[in-house]
Amino acid sequence: MYNIKDYGAIADSKIVNTEFIQKAIDECYKNGGGSVVIPSGEFVTGTIWLKDNVELHLEHGAVLKASTDMADYNADDAYPQNFGSVSEQWTAKHLIVAHEVKNVAITGTGVINGSGDRFFGEAKKDLPWMTGYVWRQGFARPKDLNVMRPGQMICFIECENVRVENVTMINCPCWTCFLYGCEYVQVRGVKVFNEQWASNTDGLDIDCCRYVTVSDCIIATGDDCIAIRCSSKRLKKYRPCEYITVTNCVFASQACGIRFGVGQGEIRHVRVSNITVEHSGWAFLVQTRYGPNCEGYLDDINVSNVSGEDVCSPFGVVAPVGAVTRVTFDNLRFNCIANARITASGDGKIADITVRNTDLYLKAEPNGVEFTEKRLDARGREVVRVENTENVTLDGVRVFAADGALSKWDGSFCERNNRNLTVKNCVFP
Repeated sequence: MYNIKDYGAIADSKIVNTEFIQKAIDECYKNGGGSVVIPSGEFVTGTIWLKDNVELHLEHGAVLKASTDMADYNADDAYPQNFGSVSEQWTAKHLIVAHEVKNVAITGTGVINGSGDRFFGEAKKDLPWMTGYVWRQGFARPKDLNVMRPGQMICFIECENVRVENVTMINCPCWTCFLYGCEYVQVRGVKVFNEQWASNTDGLDIDCCRYVTVSDCIIATGDDCIAIRCSSKRLKKYRPCEYITVTNCVFASQACGIRFGVGQGEIRHVRVSNITVEHSGWAFLVQTRYGPNCEGYLDDINVSNVSGEDVCSPFGVVAPVGAVTRVTFDNLRFNCIANARITASGDGKIADITVRNTDLYLKAEPNGVEFTEKRLDARGREVVRVENTENVTLDGVRVFAADGALSKWDGSFCERNNRNLTVKNCVFP
């Protein structure tokens, strides 16, 4: 073991320990690998780089805290796959980077604190694009647009044999943990706690990865709890995102519990099971386009055994371009205020979708809500809508409406322009 204190690290908020932590990692790597230990105490650091066969282990009571000085972070061009986002106002600077390495891990019962509170401005609830169904707790961007904020807090870039286990990640300024082009990944027992109003604070982004298991995690954040993506354009080697399982997790989000489909590429062979959602905008959203220049092809996705308590939209399958095929939702139960939809448009294709044994308990919205056209489009005009699809089956889908809950809707079920639609054992009041 390589204790960072033995290399000069000091648990003092005035000391930036980047150099000392990196020395421990480098020596561990030079000697063939092992465990670099963050002991009890709070250690401030800038960017650190993990290497082959190195496990970064945070002991109980350890806090690895991100520096608030952007000069302590990596350069934006530190590696070819790196990127930031001017439109979302975050940079290409990160706290922990594993770049093209093998057999790497972050473990332990300690905490990684991204210092996001030092970068975010005031949360707002009246932005022009808001409809009342996502970001209900408000939405905050950086307080200093010249500095902006660090980007993804933890990055694994085209790595092999990755393990993230038991650590708690809090207060992130952007995406919490980014897995990009990786293979053989295990994320287990991780907890993520970010402010509900903090923009772009995804819990876990799985982008163009293969053979990934996520289990026993608790993620409460502003943006998507998990995003399963296919944005391959920056990778050295093209990869579909495939063979992914997510199970036994608890989610709370102002955006999506799980979002499937961001980027230009393929997502396939995904299993999600045994999930509880405390609150969310969308519990699950399967989409082929997020922003311009995106066209996803998503195939063979199964979501089962889910309950959601305070959910706007329970699930959506949306394809304005590309295609979504072979998706099953099974044994779902949601309390919700917005609709479920399976809708293709434009050049998009949706085929072979099954929704089985699903109960939607529709709640009335508070008095005084103004149902503008924009709000109605975001919420949906029917509780369940199926449009422009092929081979969709609704089997045992039931809508239960609280008193007055349907008064502002056009109906509980609508289908238009579908080929081979099967509806059986359903209840649509």
